[in-house]
Amino acid sequence: MENQDKLNKPIGTKEIPKLEAKEVEVQGLRLDPKTKKDSDKIVGELLVLICKHPDREELIEFTKVKILKGENLKVLGLWYGEDEDKNIQKGSAIAELMSFVGVDSLGELTGKKVQTVEQSKDVTYLCVKAY
Repeated sequence: MENQDKLNKPIGTKEIPKLEAKEVEVQGLRLDPKTKKDSDKIVGELLVLICKHPDREELIEFTKVKILKGENLKVLGLWYGEDEDKNIQKGSAIAELMSFVGVDSLGELTGKKVQTVEQSKDVTYLCVKAY
C-alpha cells in the first residue's frame, strides 16, 4: 500500500535547499585516483578538500577551485601533479590554491578557512575561491 501512496503524490512546492557560498574550514584532505571513462586505466589524482560548512552538519567535499587567469575567472579541477623535483607543479590549480591560502604544503591546508563561491551562473554548485 505504501508504494501506491507514492504513485498518487503530486509535485511538491518546495525547492531543494541549496548551500550558500560561505567560508568553510578544511578538516581533511584526500587524493582520489581517477580512471578513464570505459576503462580501469588511472589518468590522474584529484585532491579532495573535506570541509565543514557552517550551514550543514555533514562534511562536504570540493575538487574544484575558481581562479583568475589573466582577466578571466576559470573553474579548474584540483588535479595533483608533480614537477621533475617531485614538488607540486608550479602553475597548477593546486599551486594556485596553496599560494592564495598562503601554505607551503598540502598538509598545511588542514584547519585553514577558505571561501566558497558558485562555479558559474549556470552551474550553481560551490567550489573553492582562490582569487
